[in-house]
Amino acid sequence: MTNSFDQQICEPVRVHRANPRLRLPAVGTWEVTTDRGAPLLSLELSRETLGRNLQEDPAAAPYFLVCFAWWHARITKSDPQLRLRVVGDPPKTPRAVRHYHRSLIALEALTEALGGRLRIVGVDEEPWPDAPVLNRAPNTERSSDTGGRGVEHRVEVQLTDEPEHAGSLPASAAPISRFHRQLPLGLFDGKVARDARWTPGNGAQADLWATSRDESVFHLFELKVKNNVKVGILPELLAYAWLIHSAKVGLPDGRAVLDGGKGEGRGLKAARNAERMVAWTLAPELHPLLGSRKDTPLSWFADGLRGRIDLGMLFYTEVAGTRPFGGWQPERTWRGWQPG
Repeated sequence: MTNSFDQQICEPVRVHRANPRLRLPAVGTWEVTTDRGAPLLSLELSRETLGRNLQEDPAAAPYFLVCFAWWHARITKSDPQLRLRVVGDPPKTPRAVRHYHRSLIALEALTEALGGRLRIVGVDEEPWPDAPVLNRAPNTERSSDTGGRGVEHRVEVQLTDEPEHAGSLPASAAPISRFHRQLPLGLFDGKVARDARWTPGNGAQADLWATSRDESVFHLFELKVKNNVKVGILPELLAYAWLIHSAKVGLPDGRAVLDGGKGEGRGLKAARNAERMVAWTLAPELHPLLGSRKDTPLSWFADGLRGRIDLGMLFYTEVAGTRPFGGWQPERTWRGWQPG
């Protein structure tokens, strides 16, 4: 079945994108059939796989399904339906369970984005804890030391320490007040404590955030560098944006997503007070399946989430050295709420 999917769906996309290296993750069972005359693209995936890190290809497999489907629809001018079947026992190790919960939250956002185009079967677990609480964000910036850290850390520091970069942000995104680093988005059950962790805690944080100067727009940024170009940036961004959206409006059953500290961290407060949220990918390059300003599968997501979460893509130039942010590439900016 997977070979047939590769031949019928992936190969035309590889030819269209002139990229013979585009491949499915080596997990699950992929199938292409028809339903009422329309293509039906299906993926059967284990819960164990969804218990891996969303940044990596195996756990991001549902988003490969969507991306290949979008490109194939564009090539063939078809209107495909998608199905994800989740099978097997839930993960057993605490770490994998936390990653699994975050995958379920990302899938909830994916379902909202794609609406009737996507059907998920086999998932009956509640993605949220009984008493959802977000990690308490500090009201001071993290260390701005640029020595001895990776390139991504140095880009974060540069953007937060050098206000001219916020001031020169492409007009489609600007004006913002300034960049802030590291908004923690670990989810807990009832209290912020090691034994109450629901999703990954350490490292589970949005890379950068900002507000418009009048604070009416909250901007969330998922940052990557040029040696980390994966489809996983998409489910990561979706999961974080959906957590913030849920903290702002509450869950459908009326539960509130609370801030896990005394008072409210300024990042979460800024998001709750804003009238609108924009979630951005921020990278020198994106995975070829995610496309570009002219053509991107993110348009499906943007259409479905419009009015709740706006999506955009920002690009920057990465240079060698301790100050790797080399400036914006405004001509490549994509705005899902106003394409073109």
